[in-house]
Amino acid sequence: MKHIERLVVIGNGMAGGRFVEELTGRNGQEHFDVVVFGEEPHGNYNRILLSSVVAGSHEVKDIFLNSLEWYRDNGITVHAGVRVDAINRDSKLVFGTRRVREHYDRLIFATGSKPFVPPIQGLMTGTRRFRDGIFVFRTLDDAIRILKHAKNVRKAVVVGGGLLGLEAARGLLNRGLEVHVVELMPHPMAVQLDSAAGGVLRSSLEAMGIKFHLGKSITTVIGNGKVESVIFSDGGTESCEMLVISAGIHPNVEVARQAGLTVRRGIVVGDDLACVNDASIYAIGECAEHHGQVYGLAAPGSEQARVLADRLSGSNAQAVYGGSDTTTSLKVMGVDLVVLGKKEPTDDDDETITYANARRRIYKKVILRGGRLAGAILLGDLSIAPRLLRAFHKKERIREKAAEILFTTRPAQSAEEAEASDSFVSSDVLKEVVAIIRPERWLATKSKVESLGIVALTHHRVVGRGRQRGLQFLARRGATSGTGFRYLPKRMISWIVIETQVETLVQAIIEANRTGQIGDGKIFVLPLDGVMQIRTDDAATEAQEPALAEV
Repeated sequence: MKHIERLVVIGNGMAGGRFVEELTGRNGQEHFDVVVFGEEPHGNYNRILLSSVVAGSHEVKDIFLNSLEWYRDNGITVHAGVRVDAINRDSKLVFGTRRVREHYDRLIFATGSKPFVPPIQGLMTGTRRFRDGIFVFRTLDDAIRILKHAKNVRKAVVVGGGLLGLEAARGLLNRGLEVHVVELMPHPMAVQLDSAAGGVLRSSLEAMGIKFHLGKSITTVIGNGKVESVIFSDGGTESCEMLVISAGIHPNVEVARQAGLTVRRGIVVGDDLACVNDASIYAIGECAEHHGQVYGLAAPGSEQARVLADRLSGSNAQAVYGGSDTTTSLKVMGVDLVVLGKKEPTDDDDETITYANARRRIYKKVILRGGRLAGAILLGDLSIAPRLLRAFHKKERIREKAAEILFTTRPAQSAEEAEASDSFVSSDVLKEVVAIIRPERWLATKSKVESLGIVALTHHRVVGRGRQRGLQFLARRGATSGTGFRYLPKRMISWIVIETQVETLVQAIIEANRTGQIGDGKIFVLPLDGVMQIRTDDAATEAQEPALAEV
């Protein structure tokens, strides 16, 4: 009889939840009895959308990726609301709150990060609890508490002008509050942006109503049992009824450190994602440190989850994690932003090209090294983003004149020229992935895809026959079958992604929609000059629409 190992996952956030999904999709239950510890009393949810919950654009139910029932239906033991306090590597035991104890053969740390709380006098009461009206912004419970308090106040101060702080500010602004953002650096999002781009972003956000206090910090909170005002490091003051702390994160590694694992900033792992001093323990997501790098974004955690699921399931036992690129594609309070590689030149021979239009609030910057793209910042206008993304990921040589990169499209080459050249333009730069799905599944699908870091999309309702209403373009672009839909209405969602993201995106769509019933939907992958259908059933007719899993 085949031996089934006990696999314990500490952490049910985006990295841990994604790993369990990936392992389940590779028939991991044939190899492992899976146990998951989650400190929060919920299923797995999309943390990226927490600010949307605060803003009111998403309901809490919309951001869940996998409910607690999903784990149970897949034979996975989940300890929700149980924090792991310690592990014993000699006896291979995990100790949680509520006296929960589990044995492991293999253990995965996916403990994520904790919010950083600056040393501010007056934050806490005598019982070491935050004063009334003071919150950190990291979890779903945090978002719910913030949402409840925001209904009864008119003015809030947010500590932190990074991505998390600005997202918190967006949510409160959309609730009608006056919002002030306090940032120690001289411009917002200083980690991702140079000073010029930061200035443009600041102008854009101020136009929306955000008030900035830059180059300063909060030293003291004033109030009788609740927050009433704050004192800045320069001696100035600002009244407020609410203080939200979103000043950065640090890896949650205390249990790992106490267990004797090698920890620097994060839990140190190799290319196999195993801890360097214990081959039976692994780390993924924001708590992991790989080749000196700790990633604070969702996409690298998803990549690590896929690699580890490949290795442990045996579907690709030789899979290795080679690191993640530093591409960031975001929408900050409605302002489009793409950051690639370096934000500043670091070599004497680096060539930097910039363009700024303060009136239109657009900023573009490209850094070239040896004729190839070393870094870029695009803010407010992403029209050249697809070209730069491909050049960056493929390490292609750029043959345009430097000044042309920010504004022009390279003329099309002949087939012979394109084949002989490694130049900037290629027919497979982008793919459009189109999903036609049940209306009630579209928010879950959007949330699932956003957990991969893919956030740009278009969508609309399909209310008539596919060949007649809304989907005519499929046939015009070469689809010969599968474009009719009997089970309507449907929702059509479209993403434009680089080719290497297509497989991951399609799998996420299927996972979010597959029920096994007729009418789940269909997926098409469209190049710019034609159409390729994924697993098209040529016999499909409007009389019987195949399930999504059969597309």
